[in-house]
Amino acid sequence: MAQILFKVQHVKRLKDHHIPDTYEASVEVEVINRENGELEKTGQIPVQFNEHGSFPSIAHIQTFEENKKLQAKLLFDIRRYVRKLRPYLEPDDE
Repeated sequence: MAQILFKVQHVKRLKDHHIPDTYEASVEVEVINRENGELEKTGQIPVQFNEHGSFPSIAHIQTFEENKKLQAKLLFDIRRYVRKLRPYLEPDDE
């Protein structure tokens, strides 16, 4: 299984969202081969988050990775990553 690294690039507040205080983080994703350490893929996935949880864009995950097993791992790991960082993430424009 590949190793997945995440890094939040920027955060913005979603003004017209039906749930107040909803933000969107643009998360850079790197997929690294565990055997040889080579970078296999890199890309950005938007993740919306608020007080109720974190919600990655499933459409972006599906276009980023074709393997269903890796899609599920990516979805689980990116949600956990943003959920743990949520108290520290502030919008860039404020």
